[in-house]
Amino acid sequence: MAVVKKVLLSGALALGLLGCTSMTTMTPAQFNQLTPTQIPFSGYWSGTTGTAISTLKLDRQGRGQLCMDNRQDLMSYKVKLLNNELYTDQGIKFKVKELTSQTAVMQMSLLGVGATFNMGKDDQLKQISVLCQQVLNR
Repeated sequence: MAVVKKVLLSGALALGLLGCTSMTTMTPAQFNQLTPTQIPFSGYWSGTTGTAISTLKLDRQGRGQLCMDNRQDLMSYKVKLLNNELYTDQGIKFKVKELTSQTAVMQMSLLGVGATFNMGKDDQLKQISVLCQQVLNR
């Protein structure tokens, strides 16, 4: 029962933190088998979406982490970039609208309602939340 409660709480947290999600039917095993798209740059991108501070960390192989902190709850995901989509290890999918060495713009949607994440380059970690910095630097 505790596991079911935790899963439901995590789903509610994701919806509350982000306003909406685009869920996939991808299992963690399928996520592990994804071959990400390589990119010619790497680093950190941070920005504010609603009340959450979001930070994306990607390496040149298209792998990384995404952390979102709304100062009440913290969510962190392993991510893989595949073409113009960013998949998380928890089955959430982001549409990548723009990804350059300076800018990351991602969008999530559910039932026609969406949220856009506008993030700027943040390799000096000046815009990242303290909790996300601890998670991403482990």
